[in-house]
Amino acid sequence: MARRPAAIKIRAKKKAVRVGKKGIVVANSTNTTVKDLKPKDTDVIHYGPEPNFSDKQPNPDRRESELGTAYSWYSHFYGPKEAKAFIIQYLEDTNADKEVIKLVRKAPDNRTVTTAGWVARCATRGLILEQKNIDYIQRAVDILVDFAKRNVKDDTDTETETKPKRTVNIQEVMREKADEALSDVEALFDEFIDANCPKDFNVDKRVIGALSSKNVLPQHIAPAIKRYQRLLDEYIEVQGGKCEQLNEGYSNYSKMQIRYTIKFIEDVIAEMNGYISLKQATKKPRAKKAVPVEKIVARLKYCKAFKDDALKIDLTSLSPVKLHQSTEAWVYDTKKRKMHHYVADNYSKCLMVKGNTVIGFDKKESGIKTLRKPTEQIAALMGSKPAARKYFKEIKAVEAVPNGRFNADMIILKAF
Repeated sequence: MARRPAAIKIRAKKKAVRVGKKGIVVANSTNTTVKDLKPKDTDVIHYGPEPNFSDKQPNPDRRESELGTAYSWYSHFYGPKEAKAFIIQYLEDTNADKEVIKLVRKAPDNRTVTTAGWVARCATRGLILEQKNIDYIQRAVDILVDFAKRNVKDDTDTETETKPKRTVNIQEVMREKADEALSDVEALFDEFIDANCPKDFNVDKRVIGALSSKNVLPQHIAPAIKRYQRLLDEYIEVQGGKCEQLNEGYSNYSKMQIRYTIKFIEDVIAEMNGYISLKQATKKPRAKKAVPVEKIVARLKYCKAFKDDALKIDLTSLSPVKLHQSTEAWVYDTKKRKMHHYVADNYSKCLMVKGNTVIGFDKKESGIKTLRKPTEQIAALMGSKPAARKYFKEIKAVEAVPNGRFNADMIILKAF
């Protein structure tokens, strides 16, 4: 019996596929194996052209990371329908059984393992597959064949004829989409663990890509962030080494693997928070004329001036107009003696006022600390940006995460 090859390289036919509203589209190519896909999406400016493996294979030490970036590109622009088309093209290029290809075509699009479609597309684009990649695509094909043989689509049609039509609940639909997207994030964590918790595992854009592909609502991400926060707390406790039960449970992990896992979870949480900020900041309003900034900040409660003779403090607030669309701000709570430091995140790019709240700030970089000597400390914080940041970090006080809400005791000291 002949041995199965450990790796294969696909040389595709000289035609490209892209499934759109009008079927398969041919595009100009920079790839010697198959022509490029060109998504009609402005995000392609940031994500770049389609991954190309015809001239250069991934670095063996960074293979999983580089392939993860490629899969993120496809998941951002394409869905199950296109993934199935990529698998079909892969089967045709590898001279698979025609009956198998026929069954895959009949299978429902939503039963496609999309990542397997991205792997198949990468193979078509010149990637040399490892045995685990070949097996992964084969499992996805087996799933599609199984559904096609059971006539899942026909059974569904029969049921709809005999049963009364159920009213579609938009909230349920959005929750299901959120569950699907978050399962992709869970799969990313599994991929990280299977790769033995590497240091250079790339999460950038992959979590946001999974969430944005399903257009997940921000309120459906909050529970997932809490779950990952609990997981992060557990790994931090393991790193401390004070709990015997946890030490025994994680004894098969090295100290470096625990450290890299903590970083991975922190990156996932940061990506989720960034996605929430992005959705809040980019929520499309109804088509109407531009609203003046003065009207946007009109409902923001703040303290216009504050004077304390005992502490020798005399402060005057900046206008909230300067706070809106700034990148960094210092806000002082005169009643609780707390300094709020807001830093815009990498996705929103600026702070924005919405009602009585500031949104678009990075929860990891922003913070709140109590000032024990407000007179001296406020004066020090009003210096240059780098000096103020350094001084704020050195203040010996418990740092809390701001929620962005304002009140009548808060005074805007700096915004730039």
